[in-house]
Amino acid sequence: MKSLKEILCSLEGLSDIELFVIDLFCGAGGLSEGVEEARLNGNKCAKVVCCVNHDKNAILSHDANIPDALHFIEDIRTLELSPINTIVERIRELYPDSMIMLHASLECTNFSKAKGGQPRDADSRTLAEHLFRYIDVIDPDYIQIENVEEFMSWGDMDENGKPISMDKGRLYQKWVRNVKKYGYNFEHRILNAADYGAYTTRKRFFGIFAKKGLPIAFPEPTHCKGGRNDMFSRFEKWKPVKEVLDFSDEGTTIFREKPLSEKTLERIYAGLIKFVAGGKDAFLIKYNSMSRTGKYNAPGVDEPCPVVATQSRLGVAQACFLSKQFSGHPDSKNVSVEEPAGAITCKDHHVFVSAYYGNGHNHSVELPAPTVTTRDRLALIDSQFMCSYNFNDAGKDINEPCPTLLTKDRLSLVSPRFIANEYSGGGQHTSINDVCPAILTNPKQKLITCQPWIMNTAVSNIGSSIEEPSQTITANRKWHYLMNPQFNSVGGSVDNPCFTLIARMDKMPPYLVATESGQVAIEIYDNDSPMTVKIKEFMALYGIVDIKMRMLRIPELKRIMGFPEDYVLVGTQADQKKFIGNAVEVTQAKKNAEALCAKLRDLRLKKLKEVV
Repeated sequence: MKSLKEILCSLEGLSDIELFVIDLFCGAGGLSEGVEEARLNGNKCAKVVCCVNHDKNAILSHDANIPDALHFIEDIRTLELSPINTIVERIRELYPDSMIMLHASLECTNFSKAKGGQPRDADSRTLAEHLFRYIDVIDPDYIQIENVEEFMSWGDMDENGKPISMDKGRLYQKWVRNVKKYGYNFEHRILNAADYGAYTTRKRFFGIFAKKGLPIAFPEPTHCKGGRNDMFSRFEKWKPVKEVLDFSDEGTTIFREKPLSEKTLERIYAGLIKFVAGGKDAFLIKYNSMSRTGKYNAPGVDEPCPVVATQSRLGVAQACFLSKQFSGHPDSKNVSVEEPAGAITCKDHHVFVSAYYGNGHNHSVELPAPTVTTRDRLALIDSQFMCSYNFNDAGKDINEPCPTLLTKDRLSLVSPRFIANEYSGGGQHTSINDVCPAILTNPKQKLITCQPWIMNTAVSNIGSSIEEPSQTITANRKWHYLMNPQFNSVGGSVDNPCFTLIARMDKMPPYLVATESGQVAIEIYDNDSPMTVKIKEFMALYGIVDIKMRMLRIPELKRIMGFPEDYVLVGTQADQKKFIGNAVEVTQAKKNAEALCAKLRDLRLKKLKEVV
């Protein structure tokens, strides 16, 4: 670590820096890394000059990545402040227009809801009070506070160390008023890192105290959950966490010699329901009602019931059976939990005819054609496309590349031809193998031959032309999601940002869960736990052959929190996970610094114009 003299020398030639930062509770450097990455017009605009943390490995990590800062391995409550004051005085001498910020990521454990109903540490909850000593000595232009949302609920505790609900927020409000007495204005925001391009939905309280006359700025969001592009705004979609995960290793099976706990299995099962079954373990089914595209989307039992007609068409479907799939020809037997079931084959040969008139239905080519009216609404369709048996997709045009080829043959060339009967209000389709509809004085029949394509059901797309290259070939269909053992949560989809990571990841780590479809026997044993039985029943229903799980690795956790690939962390794996979970998300810190520096740059330019 560099000495005070070396740090003072390193302050030369930094005239472009708008903001110099003193980072208390710096940890391994999430906030500091974000500040160092901040840029205006491609040039560095902020710099960390002092860092304080009581953890030796945290400071060693910080120093390995940000060496041009004065590092202290000490508690903020006992730190001698004269070296920091010396640096501040030198900065103000060299750069009178630059600003000094005191940043404090106050210990959040005793404010966070993750603490549950456990008693709080009274002294830890008063660390904010120790900032007044720093304000007196340094007199910073800005004070920035980062914490969990519950920081605003800081209040009194009872004799058992638990917060008194009626005093919720009292001490927080008092503390804010006391800081403002030093001549500061104050604003705060609850910011979600995912809204700024991070790979985590980490929500944190950011409060800024600014000397009167100085601007306060927070960054504008660039992303939102579903994305948006209209005349009023444009936001990118949240970044999916799958972009920074390594799927080459999916871990080991959950059916281990030493069984997983029932709580862990419950979380896995909840994740299967949400991310594999589409969020419904029980749903309503309407027997013979489809959309005009030939699809039917069953409503959940938590949604309004569909229209009830004069004929009873409704029933309740619930996943409650076992599937035993044997070797050889891929036939299987689905076994009810109550009684045996007959054999069900996996081969499916469907052709369809669509009716365009009114609410007309699709007709098999084995059935008679629909009625032909005075207007020609019928056409014969002969299209060719590739059909993948085992997934939900629209197929692929044979003029486009072939879709992903799996280890099991799931593609077929489909060549439908049918008659289109063009009536008003829609249309009806008739197979060429059926009786033609009535020919009227004004014929409306057309023979339709569709251009061939390849249907890819391995992923969610509309297929491709057979004249284009084939898509990526994979081994099998897989589902992935992240399991969160920290709270009562099902985890998160890998298509969305990761849930918030916490410091206790060494004890309650996030897991990557992978499921794989196939054809194997699913057996239930007498000694299987109740949750194991439910998971196996689910596997049988959805054709899942195995479920694998592993903890997220340090490189993945770093990328989720915005740290560079080469960012150095010192200590055991438990130490490193703690540092990552405690850190300010790097992208968020970078955007915060850039927003404030932009305001300060504008203020500096305004002063120059006034002088001229």
